[in-house]
Amino acid sequence: MHFVILILAWITPAAIAGALGWSGIWGTGSAFVEYLIPIPLAGGVLHLPSFVVAAGIILASRNSTGALARYLPVLAFSGLAAALSLMLEFDRLNAWLFTDYEPFGSPIRLDDNPLLLFVATDAFWVGTYALMRGFKSPARSWLAIALVPVVVVGLSAVNYQTSGPVFKIGGTMPTTSRGEEIITVYTSENYDEQVFVNWLEQDRYFTLPWFNVNSEHVAVLFTNSMQAIKWGRFDPSEGDSTVATICLYEEDRSIVPHRGYYDCFADRNTVEQELAALAASESTGLGKDIDFWYARVLLCDGVEIPEAGATDIARIGVCQGMSRVYPRNVKQFVEKYGEDSSQVSFIRAEAAGRGLTE
Repeated sequence: MHFVILILAWITPAAIAGALGWSGIWGTGSAFVEYLIPIPLAGGVLHLPSFVVAAGIILASRNSTGALARYLPVLAFSGLAAALSLMLEFDRLNAWLFTDYEPFGSPIRLDDNPLLLFVATDAFWVGTYALMRGFKSPARSWLAIALVPVVVVGLSAVNYQTSGPVFKIGGTMPTTSRGEEIITVYTSENYDEQVFVNWLEQDRYFTLPWFNVNSEHVAVLFTNSMQAIKWGRFDPSEGDSTVATICLYEEDRSIVPHRGYYDCFADRNTVEQELAALAASESTGLGKDIDFWYARVLLCDGVEIPEAGATDIARIGVCQGMSRVYPRNVKQFVEKYGEDSSQVSFIRAEAAGRGLTE
């Protein structure tokens, strides 16, 4: 009988994972096949530790009649309850318990954790084997099984409530200009400028704009509504759920906090916006391509170019490219307008005053 139990113990987690549609640990399409193979390149190798323990208990208890054997069913099924409890998606459950979050469907959902699944199924078959052998635990001891999930969920709730401010990145919101980015963050904290700034600087999942080639100005909106974050329906201009706004500007690496909602983009232009404004306000009358070239020249006036190579700061990147591609620009303008044209004379004069050479 014990050999049948061990075969079932090995197959069960693979069957469950396959039925639930889990993917393999190493990226294969089906967890069912991968969990059956006990080699290092397959997920089944992770089942070996708990399976060896379960097999040892089953084989050791074949001829056991001591007091410890009586408690084997309760101990095994308590292990099953503990493993299943630890598989809960605690972020989802705690958000439902302690915030305004109303999840779609049940707030109780199990995570796709293969290690805990292996432990749970092995514990189940150990307990089943013990019952089939006729091991009878005292009636009161079965109450321990009900207490296990209560303790696990309770400890998680206590940790959630006492481990300090909660921050959870919700995602990004659309903007109207390239280089601008809005990021929403749930927080359980009331407005505390230093706490919010410290979190931004220390959180490993958050990239400051001067280290990100895709953003120049970032508005980080902190809200106390988990529902708005989870459902992607956060509107900072309505209601009072915005606790703080922190504006990040890459050109001077500044971090500017504000209480409540603040428009970080109202008084700062991205490179694209500034070039468009300069091209319009400083028009040369020599053509749009000349205006745009001149706008880049004006943008780079006063910008210090570091000796290091490439940079993620857009303004410095534009100005580095300005001197690098100047010879090619001149060639293009000569081909388009002619060597003696007023356009070519203009750009050469402006370039000479700024140290640009062909």
